Amino acid sequence: MTAATHYAFSYLLLSSAGYDHSIALTSSIVALFPDIDHPESLMGRIFGPVSQYIQRRWGHRTVTHSIFAIFAIVLFLVPFSILYYIQLGKFPSWFFAVSLAFASHIFIDLFNRSGVRLFAPLSNKEYISFRTPELRILVSSWQEYVLLFVLVFLAFSVSNRPFSIHSAVRTVGKHFYKTYESALNDYHDNAGYICVATVTYFDEFDRIKHTVNLPVLSMYTNKAVFLKGGSRLLLRKEQIDEIVISKTDNKIKTIYLKGNDTKKLNHSGYYTGTVTLYNYPLDIKSNDYIEIEKQKGSTVIKLLCADISDISFLNSLDDSIKREIELLKSKLCSTQIEKLKNEEKKLKAKLSVLKNNFYDNYGVINKLSNELKSIQTRIKTLEMQDSIDQDAEIKLKLEQLNNVSVWYDVVVVDIN
Repeated sequence: MTAATHYAFSYLLLSSAGYDHSIALTSSIVALFPDIDHPESLMGRIFGPVSQYIQRRWGHRTVTHSIFAIFAIVLFLVPFSILYYIQLGKFPSWFFAVSLAFASHIFIDLFNRSGVRLFAPLSNKEYISFRTPELRILVSSWQEYVLLFVLVFLAFSVSNRPFSIHSAVRTVGKHFYKTYESALNDYHDNAGYICVATVTYFDEFDRIKHTVNLPVLSMYTNKAVFLKGGSRLLLRKEQIDEIVISKTDNKIKTIYLKGNDTKKLNHSGYYTGTVTLYNYPLDIKSNDYIEIEKQKGSTVIKLLCADISDISFLNSLDDSIKREIELLKSKLCSTQIEKLKNEEKKLKAKLSVLKNNFYDNYGVINKLSNELKSIQTRIKTLEMQDSIDQDAEIKLKLEQLNNVSVWYDVVVVDIN
């Protein structure tokens, strides 16, 4: 969640608990402290070196978002509370207010997409509010903006006192244009030009956020592909916290390819479009860059920023079909019969020569005669199978392979 949401939730919680406006207003500042582990947060910018160290050492939403962090805050406040009690003879109300404000940050972060490691650094187990990702709130998304306005409204209703609504609205306005949907529209509006994205995303492997400037290869409703260090970086919409698209003056180099000769799909760059295979059972699964849609009599391959390695199977498709046809033909009864008859002919010729000296070649003649009988038996069996059309399934596959056709309509993009 953003700082505005954490502050608003803490203020609402403390006001609902009956704390005075001044206590709720000031204590809620502590609700921003757990995000000291993120250099881009408000606290992270104030305590830069500390924030960077925590992020490098443990990552975001770990030690500062744990149960132990709450205990640490409580222990930190105890000596000051004792001094306060000694001087004024009463326990300070801000003790629980500050503790509750700090804990409120951790509680509401449980509703984020990535969850919280409540027992870090002893355990890396993540605790998340809902099992269904769609029910969780993505930072700086429209869901959070709705939540923020609801919190502000409730805070006003409960406290009946001014609450930094101007700051909250300004924060929403500042971040609204950095949403994925806005960036997607900007990308489409600048089609034909190379665009660069300033994107802040959550690295699920390193457990930290990155803010980088990357050329955009392609953007879709649920994911985007960027060029990073000569390789593709795919980020799903839910991973992206903020993104801004900037148009450059450089035009994208594009090649339009349409036809049925798959060997022409050999250009360097990134392919977007469709390839349709007719009468060919393609044995390939969908991935981040290729979507397979099987229909009756055809297979549609949707290319989503695929590179040459992703479609290499298409370049060798003709050779693969030829090999498959040859393999199926070798399994036909007629093919096997023809092969066996050639062997039979050779054996008969050999026996004819050996019988001129029958007694000297008796052992060899006997062995070859048995082989000849075995071949003749096999021929009869295959002829019987051929007569009942046992090769019907193979013949059907051969017919399909002989009728295989391809049609592609793709665009190759090169932004190097």
